[in-house]
Formats: sequence, C-alpha cells, structure tokens
Amino acid sequence: MREEAMSTESTKSTEHPNTVLSRQHFDLMADQYDELFITHMHAYDLTHEMILNMLPFSPQATFRVLELGLGTGNLTQKLLDRFPHSTVVGYDLSGEMLARARAKLADAGARLQLHQGDISQVTFDGSFDAVISAIAVHHVPPPDKPGLFQRLYDVLRPSGVLVLGDAFQAATPALSERYRDLSKAWLEREGIVETPVYTAYRSRNSQPSGGSSTHLQAYLQWMEEAGFHNVDCVWKYLSRAVVYGERPQSQ
Repeated sequence: MREEAMSTESTKSTEHPNTVLSRQHFDLMADQYDELFITHMHAYDLTHEMILNMLPFSPQATFRVLELGLGTGNLTQKLLDRFPHSTVVGYDLSGEMLARARAKLADAGARLQLHQGDISQVTFDGSFDAVISAIAVHHVPPPDKPGLFQRLYDVLRPSGVLVLGDAFQAATPALSERYRDLSKAWLEREGIVETPVYTAYRSRNSQPSGGSSTHLQAYLQWMEEAGFHNVDCVWKYLSRAVVYGERPQSQ
C-alpha cells in the first residue's frame, strides 16, 4: 500500500477556514472515531451498505474506485472485501485518520493508495469507474460544493458512477426538530448518551468543526448540472441519504 501526502504548507496557508477546522476536528477525534461511529452512530452501517449495493459491478469485476473522506477506512475495508479485484484510491483531510486507515488496511497492499488533502480540490484524470463517499462531503466549504461535483464527473470514465452518502439539512425546521428528537430517542434507548466516548464527542462537537450540511435537492441539482444522468436519492433515513448518478457512456 502506498501513501502520498498531497497537502503542503503553501496550500494550507490558503485553505478555507472550514477546511482547517475540519482537519483539526478529525485529527482530535481519530482515536475514538471507530468506537463512536461504528457503535454509536445512527444508520452508519446502513449508509455503507446502500453505497456498496449501488455499485454496478459483479463480485469478481476489476474496477477502480476513488473514495473521498475515507476516515479510518471502514467503508474501504467493506469494499475491498466485497469486491476482491477492486482497487481504491482513498483521500482524506486528516493525517491522524489516515494513520488509522493505513494500519487497519495494511493487508490491502497494492490495491490501496492513500492521499492526504482537501477533497474539494481533488484532481485526477478520468480513470475511475466509481467515486464513493460516506458522511464527508458536508465538510466541504459551501462555496466549493457545486464545483466539487464537476470535478467528480471529470475523474470518472464514461459509464462511471458517483455514489455519495451524507448528512443533509431537513426540508423544513419542523422536520429538522423531529429528526433530532428521533435520533435522541434512539441514543437514549440504546444507552449511548451516558457512555464516556459519546459524552466526549458531544463536548468536542459543541465547538466549530467546519461541517455545513446542505439540502438534499441541492446535491441532486449540482450533479445534474455537472452532467450526471440517472440522478436520484436512492435511500434516505432521517437526515442521512445516499445519492447516485452516472456519467453517460458517450458525451
């Protein structure tokens, strides 16, 4: 497995403030990320399952994936296991998260490359069969989000797919309040709110983290404007959703 650090001091000096906050936030929480999200986060595994289910490849297919915001590599591991001939290029802002991913995915060898950098500025040629992401794009600074979808379109081969799971704003304030109530009830029912790791997370999450969720319809619109076809929300649970689009076979 190869890792390439893509960020430099010169690029960091011009970063959007949200990007700086996001990197600091995830560097600090890297040690507890897996315990928090795998055990304590509502619909975490469901989001991963739907992303993988939407990949239009047979289990024995050979294909190349770009994963944005791979964190500690949980979705990456599931992808590599389900599709043993796939290869993944993983991108994340946090060096601490990438260190955990590198250790977790050490057996992947040449099937995995890791890059540290701002996912909103990702640049590759059109050599990927799929782009995936789970609960990461909402951390992209708002001014950069529309342009990100054009970048993702450009990195895909014809017939390539984008499958993106994220946290979204509710359509109305009333729904937002209802979603929070339902999530809180689940946390209380599961006994999660009293656990030390969740208490520490809530305390840390009260500080700015650079995240800024967007309405679901905005993602769908940006995808269509970038040129994606067959764009849809393929799964939704409260504020979590998975969106899908295809780069056409011919331009």
